[in-house]
Amino acid sequence: MTTFPRVSSLRRSPFAASALLGSLLSLGAHAASADAPLRETAPAGRYFDPTGDAPQRAAVATYVEPEDVPLPTGAAVTHAAFAVLPVAGVWGASRVGGDTRVAATASQTAAGMLLGAMPSRLLFFRPAAPSPERWMELETVAFGGGLVLTPPLAALGTWGLGELAFGRSQHTGRAYVGALAGAAAGTLLAVITHEVLVKLSKPSARGGAARKLIGLGFIGAGAALGYQWAGGGPRPDGHTR
Repeated sequence: MTTFPRVSSLRRSPFAASALLGSLLSLGAHAASADAPLRETAPAGRYFDPTGDAPQRAAVATYVEPEDVPLPTGAAVTHAAFAVLPVAGVWGASRVGGDTRVAATASQTAAGMLLGAMPSRLLFFRPAAPSPERWMELETVAFGGGLVLTPPLAALGTWGLGELAFGRSQHTGRAYVGALAGAAAGTLLAVITHEVLVKLSKPSARGGAARKLIGLGFIGAGAALGYQWAGGGPRPDGHTR
C-alpha cells in the first residue's frame, strides 16, 4: 500500500529552504563587506594598475617612484662615494700580480663590464607591477639568470683581453678561475650596492642608469683584480711597461 507524505511536512520544507538560503546570502554579504576595505585601501601617491580597465579583476595598486623628484643630498653623496670604489679597484688590480700597467687593468675591467653588461641587466630587473604573483615569479627568474650568467661572461671578457692584447699570463687557467671568482664577488657587491642606493634614493627614481653602471663597475673591477692576482702577471717575455 502506497503512503504519501504528510501535508504539514510538505508545507514546512519550502519555509526551511527559504530560511537557509536567506542565511547563506546574509553571510556572503557580510564577508564581502568585511573584505572590501582591504582591497580598496591604498596609500596616496602615483600608482600603476596592472589589471588595466577590466572590472572583473581586483586592482592591486603598486607605488611607482616619480622621475621628476631630485635625489636627496645624502643619496647623491652616497652615489658618488660608491662610484669611486670601482676606480680604486682598478688601481688595486695594477698593484697585484706583477703587472703595474694601470691602462692594462683599466682595459681589462672595461672588457669585463662590456661582456657582462647584457646579463647584468637581469640583476637589476624590477617590473613596474611587482605585486601580482606572476610578476614576482618573473623577477625571481630574471635575477637568478643574471646571477648565474654575469660572472662567467665578465670573467671571459677580462681574461680574453688580458691574454690576447697584453701578453699571456704566467698561469692561464688559474687566471680565468681568478677572474671568475673576482667577478662573482663583484656581482654580489653590485647587487648589495644597487639595493642600498635604491633605498636611499626614495622617493625619487632618478639615477637608475648610474646605479647600474656603478654595479657593473664592481663586477668588472672584481674580474680584473682576480685575473691579475691569480694569473701572476704576464710571462717574462711579455711587455710589462
